[in-house]
Amino acid sequence: MSNSIIPALFRNCLLAAGSLLLCAGTVNAQVVTTVVPVVNPIVTAVVPPVHPVIPPVHPVIADINPVINADPVVDIGDIDVGDIDVDVDIAGPDMTEGKWFATIKGDKIRIEFRSDSDDNHWSNNADFALSEFPNLPKGQKGEFSLTRDAGTIVFNGKFEDDMGFGTYKFNANKAFDDYVKNSGVTDVKDRDAFSFFMVDLKKGYVEMLAKNGFKDIAGHNLVAMAAMKVDESFIQGIRSAGYSDISIHQLIAMKSMNITPAYINELAAMGYKDIPAHDVVAFKSMNIDAAYIKGFNDIGYTNTPIHSLISFKSMDITPEFIKGLNDMGYKDVAAHDIISFKSMNINADYIKGFTDIGYANIPIHSLVAFKSMEVTPAFIKGFMDMGYKDIDAHNIIALKSLDIKPSYIDGFKKLGFTDIPLNELPALKSSGVTPEYVASMQQKGFKSTSLRKYIQIKNSFN
Repeated sequence: MSNSIIPALFRNCLLAAGSLLLCAGTVNAQVVTTVVPVVNPIVTAVVPPVHPVIPPVHPVIADINPVINADPVVDIGDIDVGDIDVDVDIAGPDMTEGKWFATIKGDKIRIEFRSDSDDNHWSNNADFALSEFPNLPKGQKGEFSLTRDAGTIVFNGKFEDDMGFGTYKFNANKAFDDYVKNSGVTDVKDRDAFSFFMVDLKKGYVEMLAKNGFKDIAGHNLVAMAAMKVDESFIQGIRSAGYSDISIHQLIAMKSMNITPAYINELAAMGYKDIPAHDVVAFKSMNIDAAYIKGFNDIGYTNTPIHSLISFKSMDITPEFIKGLNDMGYKDVAAHDIISFKSMNINADYIKGFTDIGYANIPIHSLVAFKSMEVTPAFIKGFMDMGYKDIDAHNIIALKSLDIKPSYIDGFKKLGFTDIPLNELPALKSSGVTPEYVASMQQKGFKSTSLRKYIQIKNSFN
């Protein structure tokens, strides 16, 4: 995921939680932090076209060396919450008056605030304690209100059983609005008063933030912190866990992911101490905890890089997967190769298929190339049965890339050509020399005990 995408996602999250009032938010709005590592291994087996030029007297057999790019490109992005700019101007509709629709459930009342205009549609849900509304009009139209530090909402309408509807108007408390502005909160707009009301912002909360070092806080960040209930105990707990210089947006991200000092300390105990705040957020978003890390440590796979762990979790790589590779002889495999194996579905069973036919110790990158080109144990065994032993992996790849099969070799054997060198087969196939072609040349009087002569003849006519 690119750096440009992640800040955009995070800002959208803050719009949903921080502004509340603007786009179908709720008083208990949540910040959704999305960390989706993108793992797209690119495994390309390329066999360059072979056009062997064979002089009449000194034939040259083309040497096929396929270029195998088996290095997976793993893009998990640079998930850096610290670089995200959350100080954006949140624009939205005027929600100070409109329609309301309510539903009572138990000791809660959910109120949906809607626009009262056909030209400007918006809505916002909020949950309140039923105890805040002692005088709801039942059965007939009436007026009731709710007052908080930021102002008062006056409702007109009625309830039938547990359902209610009507109109409302919000009246801001100018004295509270002035207090917020005079407390060092910056960029406070008129529409923020309704936001302050919805998150039940109080003077004491503003004072608490100032006491903890957050004095020059933007109005929308104040709303987001109040909405996420970033309180003093949370701030001090995160700071005591090693993040003394934690920023506002990092606090919001951590609270949205329910990151606690205990979680941070668990990571530290597993060797991930003093890691950047954005990596803690990434770990939590991927549900990487001490138990997950310990599983790898227990099989001897320790000190895994942070972003590799994120990739492991995103691809469902487990300690059992790595142990299966270890048991097949692939020990101390680099993290990026583990990711490549998993992305290509190379597991212990796939490797065992080759060892069962006596084809063992295949290099890692060759295994990736094998899987990308659908090389199977049966494909290799076919050549082994033809008498080709100890075939190098790059020769296997060349044979597969040119679709050379044992039946192709058998056709030449029937014409009397035995013990054909393995590295001569790609030159024959790429030149278009087939058993049928050789047979036709023999019928025309061109007979030779060397297949190289037929390559020369074929290229001469071409």
